Amino acid sequence: MFEGLERISFTNSWVTLVIMIVLVLITLLKNNYNQQFTKLFSLFYSEKYYTDYVKMNPLLFNRFHFLFFFVIAFNYSLFVFFGFKTFYSQIIINDFYFYFQILNLTILFILIRYFIGFLLSVIFELSNDQRYLTFLKISNLSYLSLIVFPLIVVIAYSVGFFQKFLLIIGLILFVILSLFNYIKLIKNEKLNFSNLFYLFLYLCALEIAPFIVIYKLFIY
Repeated sequence: MFEGLERISFTNSWVTLVIMIVLVLITLLKNNYNQQFTKLFSLFYSEKYYTDYVKMNPLLFNRFHFLFFFVIAFNYSLFVFFGFKTFYSQIIINDFYFYFQILNLTILFILIRYFIGFLLSVIFELSNDQRYLTFLKISNLSYLSLIVFPLIVVIAYSVGFFQKFLLIIGLILFVILSLFNYIKLIKNEKLNFSNLFYLFLYLCALEIAPFIVIYKLFIY
């Protein structure tokens, strides 16, 4: 007679739930805003998406961007979570609670960045320029979130060295695409970045520094 052995399995079912939520949001976007959703992918080689949708009213606070806001937040939070889980697992006590912290920080970061941009635009009387710049950045983040999502799904169900390899590939891909998009922003004919010093100061103070602060908060 063979004695039965108890099989204990552990799965992060909440990860699957988050992925399903993102899929539902993407499906809603695809079904309700098919043309705009499809044109997002043209951002890789063209700026036609900007010219086609820059006159939307409202430009920023519409349903399309509202749904994409959560796609962006869930996707990037998951990617960051898997990064910490793979390289700094010793600091994680509870996976879901840690992810929830990252998600909250991601949402807070996006909102604070918008508020700072809005505040500066009021002070320097550049409201229209700021709205246009925010529209460009939201569009780029939405596009990048769609590109990264399939990789996140594969990472979620990978283990060991393969997961680490995919994370590194994903990080390299994200950095390259982000730099590519920033270069396109700088060259955009409707934006004036004539002073390279202020551009560098802007990128360091409002784009790079917050990520470093958040990273230090989790590590230390």
